[in-house]
Amino acid sequence: MTIAEHIEQFKIQYPLIRPWEEENDSEWWNEGLDLLDAGKLLQAENSFKKFLLAQPDLPDGFEGLGLVYEAQGDLLKAEMFLREATSRIEQMVAKGSKNAVFLDRIQADLSRVLNNQPSQNSAGAPE
Repeated sequence: MTIAEHIEQFKIQYPLIRPWEEENDSEWWNEGLDLLDAGKLLQAENSFKKFLLAQPDLPDGFEGLGLVYEAQGDLLKAEMFLREATSRIEQMVAKGSKNAVFLDRIQADLSRVLNNQPSQNSAGAPE
C-alpha cells in the first residue's frame, strides 16, 4: 500500500478532519508523542493520523506514524512513512522554511529503522 492509499484510509477513518481547519492539531502532535512515550501505540497512531490529516504538508505526522510503526515492529511501514517525512523536510529546508536540525532528526530516525530491517533477501526466511 502506498502513502496516498494510507492517507485515503485515514480520511475514511476520520472524515470530519479537514486540512488546515483544525484548531487542536498541535494537541494531536503532542498527545501522539506522549502516548508513544507511554507505549500506547494504537492511541499514538490515531493521534498522528489526525495530525497528518489536519496538516498534510508538514513532515511531522509522517514522522510520528513512522515512529509508531517502528515501535510496533512494522519496519517496512516505518521506513515508508519516515522516507516521506524526510522528503518533505528536505524540501522545506531547501526553501529555508525549516531548520536542518529537524532534517537531521528525521534522517536519524530513518537510519535507525533501516539498520534494524532485515535485508530484502532474508525477508520471510526462517531464523
